Amino acid sequence: MRQKPVAVLGAGISGEGICALLKHLCWNYRVYDEQKHAFNINEACSCSIAVISPGFKEDHPWRKILKKSGVSVISEIDFASNFTKSKLVGITGTNGKTTVTTLLAHLWKSFGFETCCAGNIGISLSKQIALGREPETIFLEISSFQAKDMYSTKLDSLIWTNFDEDHIDHHETLEDYFYSKCKLLNLVRGENLFVGKSVMEFANKVNFRLPEKTKIIEINKNQNELSESSRFLSSYPQRENLSIVEEFIKSKKIKRNDFLESIKSYKPKRHRLGQVCRIKNASFWNDSKSTNFASAIAACKNFSGNVFWIGGGKEKGGIVENFAKRLIPLIWKAFLIGESANILSKIFKKEGLPFVICESLEEAVNKAFKETKEYTNILLSPGYASFDSFKNYEHRGNSFENYVLNLKNSLTLSTDNLHEKSFAH
Repeated sequence: MRQKPVAVLGAGISGEGICALLKHLCWNYRVYDEQKHAFNINEACSCSIAVISPGFKEDHPWRKILKKSGVSVISEIDFASNFTKSKLVGITGTNGKTTVTTLLAHLWKSFGFETCCAGNIGISLSKQIALGREPETIFLEISSFQAKDMYSTKLDSLIWTNFDEDHIDHHETLEDYFYSKCKLLNLVRGENLFVGKSVMEFANKVNFRLPEKTKIIEINKNQNELSESSRFLSSYPQRENLSIVEEFIKSKKIKRNDFLESIKSYKPKRHRLGQVCRIKNASFWNDSKSTNFASAIAACKNFSGNVFWIGGGKEKGGIVENFAKRLIPLIWKAFLIGESANILSKIFKKEGLPFVICESLEEAVNKAFKETKEYTNILLSPGYASFDSFKNYEHRGNSFENYVLNLKNSLTLSTDNLHEKSFAH
């Protein structure tokens, strides 16, 4: 295979990781990117194998070229897994997989084990291996895009947190989305398979039989000692995620007291249901990582009383009417942004929910604050992708926090000026 170069299709995070690993292996490669270097049948025939980025759909022209040329296609994770001796723990799910991945890595380090995170979390498995990081265990976050192309990776364990509607623009149907994740079930060694109750419920709905070794995890009702140190960990769906983590820890023969002690020092990644600040009667919350309907609903369920919802963005498919009707009982008013604002506004108008269409996220922040008369939670939990207006959800979340802090500073300056004028008078 080394007699010919590897075709690396896509120059994103996984593509960059593959290039780093191939360079580390002294294996020639060529990068093909739709923006710079196109791919054709001649290019395909000159390569040994093709490593493809997870964003390429099944009907992508380059996939068709590879099929016609007879060149084998392999995913970034499958390729990288051949070059590591670390145990791989796969984590997938519609919501919470990043939390579970980072939480488990935090716990493992506190227990004295060598570990790191990789995959969909921001640094590819290939990049970790190329950097020489081969700890005893790697916690591997796996998206549905990645899962659909995985066939040979051997997972020591798999955690499937939950299942709900997402990425219908890519998978076309909810069933296709579910079955893409089901591919991971065949990659698990032994009986180390943990899934949330919602996964089992959808499996039953589509008459899919989960492996007999599967452990179905429900929310632990006695979790006060687990979540008392964090508003985030006590939120929904993190309570379910904590239950799955606790069951996984138990299977590794780790003492529960050690688990309880270690979890106290865990800090979640930014942009996941964190309070920015309080300005007068308004408490601002950043949940920009909410990029699907289920996560937005989950975030809203954590609040009682007045809730102003800032939501909308780039559409990803799915049944918007169902989402809107689930959202309406949880919020008092909507401040809509992005390309989905118009369709949401039509549904809200029909259902009688007050709303405001905003030209920007900054406008939404300012208008929501101006309409606050009594204590109100102002929640950015968009439920949509960010790519219509921002680089990614981090950019969106950072912008939101900046707009909120700018608002706070402007009000502080105004108050100071009034005090100065009053004193001078």
